[in-house]
Amino acid sequence: MDIKQGYGHELKKYVLAKSPTEKIGMWAFSFYWDNIEEIDLEFRDILITLNTMELGPEFAFTYKELEQIADDLIAGKEVKL
Repeated sequence: MDIKQGYGHELKKYVLAKSPTEKIGMWAFSFYWDNIEEIDLEFRDILITLNTMELGPEFAFTYKELEQIADDLIAGKEVKL
């Protein structure tokens, strides 16, 4: 399992638990920072975009959108934000 798939599985857990989107946003940045050397530019953009959710509900993705992002990462597909 590569880093994107691992992140996708963890993201799916947050989504299914209906974790607050602000918390998911903060976690996205922590994940990015902790794994910065292993992350390619495309994945970095995904994580930084998800991080903006910590700024408030107007920046949040829906749980349905987040689940699709997680599923695409798990499947190795291109993620469309």
